[in-house]
Formats: sequence, structure tokens, C-alpha cells
Amino acid sequence: MSNTIQTPGPNPSSIPAIETYPGWVASGQDNTPGRKAYYINLEAKPGKGDQVEQFLKDILAGVEQEPGTGPWFGTRYSETTFGIFEAFPDVAARNAHNVGPGGQNFLRSAELDEMLAYPAHVYRLDVLFGKFNVLFGKSIS
Repeated sequence: MSNTIQTPGPNPSSIPAIETYPGWVASGQDNTPGRKAYYINLEAKPGKGDQVEQFLKDILAGVEQEPGTGPWFGTRYSETTFGIFEAFPDVAARNAHNVGPGGQNFLRSAELDEMLAYPAHVYRLDVLFGKFNVLFGKSIS
């Protein structure tokens, strides 16, 4: 067993070509039909976890204005490792999110560079299955 730390996410060798942008990278397909999602891995620099948490709150404030985005979860694995999971009914809604008030937070490249240990990794996902009628133990309609 190796002492190296692995970040959450799929095996990098199985990921389609990675696209690079200021402050983040993206991988996965964006042209297939069906339900879509993003899983985003963010690794804070030491002492910058509070900034990343605020960044997630800023994104949440934006996605609350996006009718095609949801469910949305900001997560924390450790003091420095964070994640976002967000789902969309289709690629059009995911693309609308990219230019909407939530997704536009990733254009804050100087802030991303200052608080992240390495660029955020945006994984484009196809949602195969899901349970959508219960959230945090409560039935939703």
C-alpha cells in the first residue's frame, strides 16, 4: 500500500480528455442525452478551508436562482478537501448553469488560485439512477 494520498473521483486513466481553464479543469462528455450531473473536487491550501467554504456558499446562493439546477450539495471531506455534487435534468440545464449565477463563480480565477492547492476538477457525469423523493429523511414532492 502506498503512502500517497488519492483525491476522490474516478481513475484518471479512465477519464476522457481534460480541458483546462483558469483555476479549474474539466473532464467527461458533454454531448450525450439524459440526466446530467457535476462532481467537483476542490482541495484548499492549508489555512484556506474557510475561504473555500464561503466559495461554496456563494455558489449555493447562485444555484438557488437557477430553476434547472438541483439537487445541489456542497460537501467537506476534511479540513482541506471539499466537493460539490449537482444534478440537472439534461445537458441544456447543465449548460444554463455554466453561464448562470452559480456556475459563474468559477470565473473568479484569481480567488481560485489563491485558495486552492491545485485547480478544481469538474467531472461531467451521466446520472444513471436516483432516488428523488426523500431528502435528509423527509419526503419531498
